[in-house]
Amino acid sequence: MSLKQRKKMEKNKFLNILVVDDEEEICKMFTKFLSREGHRVKASLTGNNAIDLINKENFNVVFLDIVMPGMPPIAVLEKIKKTSPNTKVVLITGKLVNKNFLYKMKRKGVSELLQKPFKIEDLREIVC
Repeated sequence: MSLKQRKKMEKNKFLNILVVDDEEEICKMFTKFLSREGHRVKASLTGNNAIDLINKENFNVVFLDIVMPGMPPIAVLEKIKKTSPNTKVVLITGKLVNKNFLYKMKRKGVSELLQKPFKIEDLREIVC
């Protein structure tokens, strides 16, 4: 199988995705869109619940809000990477992000940053 054929096949692969955001509407929007694209999506409003889900199943991609009540997102990120080092973690935020913070998060395993508000095309590009 050629590299081009493999990439096309991977692009059509449906993913297991977790959305961690304390805003219920954001979780619903991600779930609705990504489910329509064929992906299996779960949502969590808290870091603790997200960790419970991560302990029970593997996720290909985790969208993680950087402002969460209770457990800090860095603790959730560390747990994800400890449990599943190959999981792609994408930070989502509506706030300005300090470059040092982003650098620290990337060193801990974050793949990229999705800035709110974002376009559906941005979301699609991340999961494809």
